[in-house]
Amino acid sequence: MKSFPKIAMLVLVLLLFNCSNDDNSGNSETEFSPEMLDGTWRISFFSDENSNRTSEFNGYEFTFDVEEESAVVAYGGNSQTTLVEVFQDIINNESAWIVYTDFDLDDLGDAELSDLVEDWIVTNVNDNATVIEFEELYSNSLPEILHLAKISD
Repeated sequence: MKSFPKIAMLVLVLLLFNCSNDDNSGNSETEFSPEMLDGTWRISFFSDENSNRTSEFNGYEFTFDVEEESAVVAYGGNSQTTLVEVFQDIINNESAWIVYTDFDLDDLGDAELSDLVEDWIVTNVNDNATVIEFEELYSNSLPEILHLAKISD
C-alpha cells in the first residue's frame, strides 16, 4: 500500500507533462523567456499540500534581476537580497524552464519564506506576461503551486 501514493503521483506527473495545448481554443499563452521575470512581483496564488496559503504572503514583493541572478524580497519597509537562478533542463524528454528560488530569509515578516525555496517549473505565462505560473519540480506528495503577478517593470 505504501507504493500507491507514489504510483498515483507518477501518473499525475505523466498526465501533466503529456497534455497537449494545441487545440487553438483562443486561450493565448506566451512562451517564457528569463527576461520576463525581471521586475517586481507579488504572490497571487500559493498552494502547498492542496492548502491555499496565498494570504500568508500578502504585502511581500519580489524584485527579480535575472542577469544578476538575484532577487530583493521586501516586506514592511525591510528588504533582503537573495539568490535566484533561471535555467533550462530536460524533463520527460522536453525542454523546460526552471526557476530556483533561495528565499530562506530570516527576520522579514511572519511568512515562511523557506517554503518558497524550490526548483520551480514554469508551467504557464499569460498572454501579456503579467502572470507566471510555476509548479514545484521535486515533490514527494502533491506539488506546490505558485503564481506570481507582476506589479511593475
